Amino acid sequence: MYSRRLKTEEVRNKRWALIFVVLTIGTVLLLITYGLPGIAKFSAFLTELRQTSEAVESSDTTPPPPPRLNLLPKATNDEKVEIRGTTEPGATVTILLNDEGEDILANSEGEFSLNLTLSNEINTVSAKATDNSGNASQYSEDFTIILDKEPPKLEVSKPKDGNEFYGSNQRQIVFEGLTDEGAQVQINNRFVVVEPDGSFAFATSLSEGDNEFKIKAEDSSGNVTENTLKVRFTP
Repeated sequence: MYSRRLKTEEVRNKRWALIFVVLTIGTVLLLITYGLPGIAKFSAFLTELRQTSEAVESSDTTPPPPPRLNLLPKATNDEKVEIRGTTEPGATVTILLNDEGEDILANSEGEFSLNLTLSNEINTVSAKATDNSGNASQYSEDFTIILDKEPPKLEVSKPKDGNEFYGSNQRQIVFEGLTDEGAQVQINNRFVVVEPDGSFAFATSLSEGDNEFKIKAEDSSGNVTENTLKVRFTP
């Protein structure tokens, strides 16, 4: 009985081995018959896809967006100004200053920078980008830069240089004056409130003896006017 069972097991194992061999041979035949043509077809598909992609790139007609310029000063006393911004990587940027253009190539990050010289009192800056296919963007928004080298006026109506003050009632004095609209005023490095019309007032207490005051006005372009006056206080 044991011998019969053993023979049955051997027959079953041989049968499974034969099935495995047949399946292996069949798989190899299928791979040879259909696999190689499939590979060839796939290779042809990739070639066609690459050619199609190149054709699409060569027929690019979409313009890039306008360049984005970094914030520029509204007013300056320096003729040299640096124009910085971003655009499509590799694009040619045309920067227009007072209707005169100058080109610069954006780097791989799309960044560009160009130094220009202001020539007018009021200057307008804008930019456009042109990609490698020759498509040009619209111009960016206009930026206006005022070139101003004129120092602001600084008039102190009171006190006057050399004034003398006496007694406790005159220990505190008030500075009054006038400067350009929009300018800042400092008296001994302390900021003073300037009214919209340029007038200012500043109260301070005097020390015994000579008191020196340095008055400074600075406009939005960075131009500075300075005055110094002395007054004397006797308790």
